[in-house]
Formats: sequence, C-alpha cells, structure tokens
Amino acid sequence: MKTRTIRQRSALEPTGKARLIIPVAQVLVVLVLLLPMIWLYLGSVRTDLDLDKGGLLPHTFTLANFRSVFDEGFWTAIRNSILVASVVAIVTTTFAALAAYGLARFSFRGRGPIMLVILAGQAIPGLVVLVPLVVALQRLHLTNSLVGLGLVYLPLGLPVSVYMLRSALLARPAEVEESAMVDGCSRVGVVRRIVIPLLRPSIVAVGAFTFTLSWGEYLFALSLLTGNSVKTVPLALQDLFSLYTLPIGTILAGGVLVSFPVVVIFLAVQRHLVSGLVAGATKG
Repeated sequence: MKTRTIRQRSALEPTGKARLIIPVAQVLVVLVLLLPMIWLYLGSVRTDLDLDKGGLLPHTFTLANFRSVFDEGFWTAIRNSILVASVVAIVTTTFAALAAYGLARFSFRGRGPIMLVILAGQAIPGLVVLVPLVVALQRLHLTNSLVGLGLVYLPLGLPVSVYMLRSALLARPAEVEESAMVDGCSRVGVVRRIVIPLLRPSIVAVGAFTFTLSWGEYLFALSLLTGNSVKTVPLALQDLFSLYTLPIGTILAGGVLVSFPVVVIFLAVQRHLVSGLVAGATKG
C-alpha cells in the first residue's frame, strides 16, 4: 500500500522539463499581472514628453510630478484618508469581533436569521442606499464632514468581517475557553487572553480589508464631501484631471501615492493575511 502511494505521488510530481517550465510560467503570469503597476510606478518619474514617446522603460527621471501633486493639496487628502480609514478599520474590527464571538459561542433563538440578515446587508448595492443616506446626513448636519463619512463607511465591511471572524471561531474548539472558565477565568478574560490571540491572523486580515475598503472608496465620498479641507485621496486624484490638459505624469504620481499605503500594509501583514483568510473560509 505504501509502495503504491509513493508511486502515485511520484507520478504526480513534475519531472524533467516540467520542473523548469512551471516556475517560468508562474513568473510570466505574475509579470503580466503586475505590468500595469510597474508602468504606473515607472511613469510617475517620467516627464510627459517621455511618456508621449511610449515604451515601458524611462529615458529621463524626474520628481517634478510628485511636487506638482503636493502643490495641489494632496497632503491634506492623505491625512484625511488615513484618519478615516484607520478609525473605521479599528471600530469595524472591534464590533465584528464582538458580534462574531456572540454568534459563534452563544446559542439563542434567531441566531441563524440574524446571520442571514447580516449577510444580506452585504448584498445591497451602495447606489440603492446612497440617496437616503445623503438626505439623513444632511438633516443631521453631517455632510461635508469626515465624521459623517466615517459613519457611512462603518457598515460597508461589517458583514464580511463578522462572517470571516465567526468562521474562524467555529474552526477552533471551544473546549480551551471552557477549561479556562472552569479554572476561574472570566468571560472577558477568556476573550482577551485566549480568543483574541487565537484570532490574530483573522483580525489582521479584517483590519487590512476594512482599511483598504475605506481608503479607496469613491462614490460616498463624492456624494458627501465638497470642501477641499475634507477631501479624501480618490477625490484629490480626480482633481488632478484638468479640463483642457492631461498631465499624465502628475496623475501617475497621484496614483502611486494612492496605492503606496495599501501596498505597504499588505506587504507588512501578508503572512497574517493569508492565514487569516484561510481560517475565515473553513467553516460557515
């Protein structure tokens, strides 16, 4: 039996030229997928004249595009987006963790319908609730305000976050928590000392997801924000487009500034992100 298993595995393993072809094909696929991003970063340090000539590799290097972007008040937009996205990520992750723990560890009537309602909230398109939200925030005097924008962003990633954290909790046995409570640990202590450390990869994944969702959101920001002092990076990037001219280099530099924080976050938490997504997809 063992000999047959070894033979089956050896038959499935790539041999000869396949060992060389597969890695080369993987590298080519990755390069094709990253080509737009590579062109974006290389184009941000090229002059418009150099960009008009075409080609991927730059003939001249310049940082004037980034200076032009910052002259347009991009710093204020970056600060606003970091503030809103960070607060939304922290608050959403906290509420999602508490809701997921209650739905995963407590048995009560209506738990299934509550989970269905939470998931149904993710299926509602933003355009459907856009007008009622704008009207409600106008009456509350929260339009053209980062506070109002943050309140709108909070429900955007909450359903998926609750589902991911609940699935991660269901994939882990509850006996460890019950043993700690038998030994005298309180429910709050169990959550703080056992649940949160066990869910750290999933919590990091949810935090990165909600931060990215708020960072790049455009529709609600366009509908709620009008003042230059409260604009976020998608709106600031839109302002780089001129009616009569198209400063391609400046627009590419703005795209780099918009994408760079997200790239840094995913590179920093990629180990937790992959394990957190896998843990959140095991059980439903």
